[in-house]
Amino acid sequence: MENDVNASLLQIQELSNKALKRSEFAKKYGALIVFAILIIFNLIVTPGFVDSSTVWNLIIHTTTTLVVAMGMTFVIATAGIDISVGSTMALTAVVTATLLPMLGMAVSIMIGLALGAGIGLLIGTLTVKFKIQPMVLTLALMIALRSIARMVSNAKTVNIADEGFIGLSVNYIGGTVPVQLIYVVVIAIVFYIIATRTVFGKSVEAIGNNPSAARLSGIKADKNTIMVYVLLGILSALAGCLAIARTMNCNPSSVGSGMEMDAIAAVVIGGTSMMGGKPRILGTVIGCFIITLITTTVNMNGIPSEWSMVFKAAIIILAVYIQSEKKIKVRQSKIKPIASKEV
Repeated sequence: MENDVNASLLQIQELSNKALKRSEFAKKYGALIVFAILIIFNLIVTPGFVDSSTVWNLIIHTTTTLVVAMGMTFVIATAGIDISVGSTMALTAVVTATLLPMLGMAVSIMIGLALGAGIGLLIGTLTVKFKIQPMVLTLALMIALRSIARMVSNAKTVNIADEGFIGLSVNYIGGTVPVQLIYVVVIAIVFYIIATRTVFGKSVEAIGNNPSAARLSGIKADKNTIMVYVLLGILSALAGCLAIARTMNCNPSSVGSGMEMDAIAAVVIGGTSMMGGKPRILGTVIGCFIITLITTTVNMNGIPSEWSMVFKAAIIILAVYIQSEKKIKVRQSKIKPIASKEV
């Protein structure tokens, strides 16, 4: 009888190990597989997809999402969330665009980035010190910040004429390659190094895995958690600048619209768990391209644009389910009754 029990327990352990391996495989390579499937689908179905302009447009439209998603990766890695990033983009962009004619490009951008940092500091402080749920807090700020942006601009579109500022998003290297390619490469490398080679990156992972254990090991969990929200605020402001530089105007009602969903989807698709843990930067990069590719596929095939949001939502749900550790418990529960019977 004891041998039968041991055999059942070994079976449970084996199934758990297999489930963990599949989960880890999905986190590491799931985004890459989905991206490859989308590329193959478009090569077969989408007319005109095989064109250099398609590749450059994909990079151009991915850049702003990528900038925000880098910060969102660290926030989610701490088991946090921020759904106000689109509104942060709108407010900081409006302030930057309004100040441009008076203060010039450098000062206006610095003020916009400082405002983004301030918003992140507010969110981080209220989350850590006052224990306000980040989902509820950022939901309120999503509404408030967008409303303030409209008030700052009197609900009007702010036109941008500063050529230096516009050049941040419309310049081409050698007349062919968009400057956004440099942004994507540099940002991906910098944040990959931060996540994998710095104390800050390791601290974020430790906080996401177990905040209490992180504190006991000497990590300043509160300080680092606030810092990830500050970082996300700065990156959201930077994304706002890049967005309005490309469109050459700033509409407070549309800048950053839907960005929170795109950024969160990219992070989750990339394998960073919503429950916290390891920030998977390269996965987020691929996730950003998947999000843009979904929109591109919908547009190039004449499908109503609303469907792109449906597809993105479905991918988020699927990615969260794949990451869920509850699946392992379900598999275990199917065998535990067998073991208890034999006892």
